[in-house]
Amino acid sequence: MQHKLNNLRFWQLVKVKIQMNLKSEASKHQLNYIWWLLEPALFIAIYYVIFGVFLNARSENFIAFLICGKIPFLWFSRSVTNASSSIMTGTGLMNQIDIPKLFFPLVVIGQDLVKTFFVFMLMLSILWTMGYQPSLAWFAIIPVALMQLLFISSLAIIFASFVPFLPDLRFIVQTFTMLMMFASGIFYNPSQFLIPEHKVLFFFNPLAAAIDMYRDIIMEGLLPNWNQLTILAIGCGLALIVAIFLIRKFDHNYPRLVLQ
Repeated sequence: MQHKLNNLRFWQLVKVKIQMNLKSEASKHQLNYIWWLLEPALFIAIYYVIFGVFLNARSENFIAFLICGKIPFLWFSRSVTNASSSIMTGTGLMNQIDIPKLFFPLVVIGQDLVKTFFVFMLMLSILWTMGYQPSLAWFAIIPVALMQLLFISSLAIIFASFVPFLPDLRFIVQTFTMLMMFASGIFYNPSQFLIPEHKVLFFFNPLAAAIDMYRDIIMEGLLPNWNQLTILAIGCGLALIVAIFLIRKFDHNYPRLVLQ
């Protein structure tokens, strides 16, 4: 028999589920929580060898440039990919309690946000040891990260709302995240390679804009373009509202779909 949740119990359950998932995930690895930090470090090392050594794409401060691009992208790709199938994997809980299906992508977004917080702290510590001195401008990372969180949440919930109807959409999500990797300037400086008329379109991509802002803040000590950041945040916020509307609209369809 299913039981309904009120709003307070819903958010309490989200919090508890995030904590349980984090502990469970850490227990699967011998390195426990250290793996959260080691995994992105390995990614950066691999891409540095490929692009910085073998392809000779090294430029001044290339390691810092790569770190500021790859870490935010890993946050994006992990959250969107994992959340897209979250409703499909929530069958067991769905049969026990009448819970809003928004719960499932929210848990994924939340647990990846916790891991990303510690990864960002490590990233800033490493960059500090590399000579990039912290300044008041670094506080601007917070609004940029919040804009990126809005972007991630909107896409994650939209994909999660449609995957139960079309399970093969998960493969399209993986292709999409790969496309975003090359369309966000992780390995190259868009200001150097793009012609002026293409730059405006390029930075309509909130992920590309966020990465560019992180680099300006950390590597140059520059504040972001507040007008651009505000416009992107509003756009991502509106997309999130649409995403929540969609997943709520189909809420009662999901139990039947995931059991087929």
